[in-house]
Amino acid sequence: MTRPAPFPTLLDLLTAEPAAGAIAVLPPAAATTDALPTSGERPLRRRGAPLMLAARLVLRRPQVRRLALRILKRFPGLYARAYRMMMSSGSVAPAAAMALPGEWIDTLSPRANAILRTLRTLKDAPPRETAGRPRLAFVSPLPPERTGVAAYAVELLDELHEHFEIELVVAQPEVSLPAAFRHLPIRQAAWFREHGAGYDQVLYQFGNSPFHSHMFALLERHPGVVVLHDFFLGGALVHAQMSGADPRAWAEALFASHGYAAVRASEAAGGRGQAHKDWPCSYGVLENATRTIVHSRHARQLAGDWFGPDAARTVDVIPHPRTPPPLHDRAAARAALGIDADTFLVCSFGFVAPNKLTHELLRAWIGCALHADSRCALVLVGANHDSPYGVEVEALIGKAGPRAHIRIAGWTDETVYRQYLQAADVGVQLRTNAHGESSGAVLDCLNYGLATVVNANGSMAEFPPDTVWRLPDAFALGELSAALETLRHDPARRAALGNKSLELLDAHFRPAQCARQYLATLAAARAATQVRDAAWRAALARAPDPQALAATLAENEPATRRRLLVDLSDMLHAGAAPDALALGQLCELLAQAPAGLRIEPVYLDTGGGAPRYREARNGIGRLLGLGWAAQDEPPVDVHAGDIYYAPDAASPAVARAFEAGLFAAWRARGVRIHMLVRALDGGAAPPAAAGADRLLCASGAIAQQLAGYSGAAAPPARPG
Repeated sequence: MTRPAPFPTLLDLLTAEPAAGAIAVLPPAAATTDALPTSGERPLRRRGAPLMLAARLVLRRPQVRRLALRILKRFPGLYARAYRMMMSSGSVAPAAAMALPGEWIDTLSPRANAILRTLRTLKDAPPRETAGRPRLAFVSPLPPERTGVAAYAVELLDELHEHFEIELVVAQPEVSLPAAFRHLPIRQAAWFREHGAGYDQVLYQFGNSPFHSHMFALLERHPGVVVLHDFFLGGALVHAQMSGADPRAWAEALFASHGYAAVRASEAAGGRGQAHKDWPCSYGVLENATRTIVHSRHARQLAGDWFGPDAARTVDVIPHPRTPPPLHDRAAARAALGIDADTFLVCSFGFVAPNKLTHELLRAWIGCALHADSRCALVLVGANHDSPYGVEVEALIGKAGPRAHIRIAGWTDETVYRQYLQAADVGVQLRTNAHGESSGAVLDCLNYGLATVVNANGSMAEFPPDTVWRLPDAFALGELSAALETLRHDPARRAALGNKSLELLDAHFRPAQCARQYLATLAAARAATQVRDAAWRAALARAPDPQALAATLAENEPATRRRLLVDLSDMLHAGAAPDALALGQLCELLAQAPAGLRIEPVYLDTGGGAPRYREARNGIGRLLGLGWAAQDEPPVDVHAGDIYYAPDAASPAVARAFEAGLFAAWRARGVRIHMLVRALDGGAAPPAAAGADRLLCASGAIAQQLAGYSGAAAPPARPG
């Protein structure tokens, strides 16, 4: 088939729709193997082993952690060094599979293994007959845990408890709830792991903090509806791995979500301490969830941006609910806090953290006239950050001096927190590098009618401009200073913003409205699960072999993202020399892969039974210098839209796969087959080339010869 122009990259060529009998010339190679890292243990890992042991002891004991932080903060240089080393010392390599005996079947793919677990549950438990309200497991941190998700959970319980028989699932020693919910049964996470199949539905509250680290393993075992408060989950995963609660959590999530490109980036100099911020690692959560709830269009868009449009198809946007405050007594709140009636009070709510640009707020305050005005005060209502950043914030405040009227209130209970909301004149809630989260603190400010200053980052860009003072995402300090000074002297402007914010919340953010959307999502998820379970139970009744059924279902289940399978079989067996061209192409593909397409190196396994392809984790780990421990190499499931590429059509492994009928079966399933012809034997391509949708040729001359032999039209020769 003649094409008007050559393809600019190998990826463009492989992802383009081929015509029958298509022949194409290989684009100029952009990758080489010169920059590939060498394998071997890195010194940091060896040095970091004692640190990791100590870190796990600290992370498991909150009181010890707080004591260690107080001591370290007295030595800022040592604190910064220890923090960097801890964040970079955890292995980014996936650990070997840690499934319980009998739970992992080596001949099944990960998806097939997950389906097999569900089939076993369905076989052992008859369909549930729910006479009254459905039984709901509510998995979330709860008060007194110091996280906004705990407060959110209580507010949501108030709307859901009339519709479900709710049982609370926690991983905390103490739970403090309002009187209306103290009758609800409380289950620990360890108990739920073994008994979670007994519920009609499960609802998870996922966030990016240690309070959620235990939930990943629970969701994998007991899928349910997920409320995703943060799209990036690296912080929670790193904590799970570093604390020893789940030694494979972070590494497995990084690899499963983002593949070899992310692992290589994390292994680069300085990459380890940054990787959990650069990669969301939330694909597994999206995949295991029966449906997902996010709080903004921005968060839903991130799912598509990172994992392809299909990843967002079961993601629903439901606003973060806010109940109107029961009391708004400005004078009483100020009296309780010791704030004069005529003080212009600016507050920033929530944890002090780098992503909240606290340092920028401090600099803007210090750089404007307000800091020298004794009738103006700035209060950071939240705990300081447990990192060198927190030390820097304290240093900034100390340098400004007492006349700047700046202080950190620290962690406050709900009563004091609401007093500050009533007492404040202006709220300032800034963000950078938004990771799909929605700021509960912004909504708290709006809920109390505060004039609120935000920047257009992430979900905060979605607020109408008449409801907030919206700065540009990348604002100048002078713009923030000007906003504060204007609001200081324009009470009418403050009142107008506050009134519009209340109108917005009344229209879209009240709990009853959000609850109706919650119920719709839960109903849709349950209905879909019931339909699937009924079909699988019927299949089980006919299937003599549950394992074979699981494999079949895994192949027929729709995939949320496509895979490009790169066949490197012949360079991965013992004693084989690396194929520089194939390895260079692999690196090129890894660097260019778009959202929704995973680059998966594979090899043909001919040992025991029919030939089948497996993920080439160990061989590619060695070739890319990742230095990770021996991995399970699960079989490959293929789905419509997947792509297979053989860098050498004359490969013995490719010939065996062709003879076994693998390519014919894959093509019938909607997989596109591409092969590179490096040379011709008597003018003919290797026999396996007959199983391809498109033949790539190493040169224009080969393409011309092949076209003449096959009768197909050759592409035009590349210029030059």
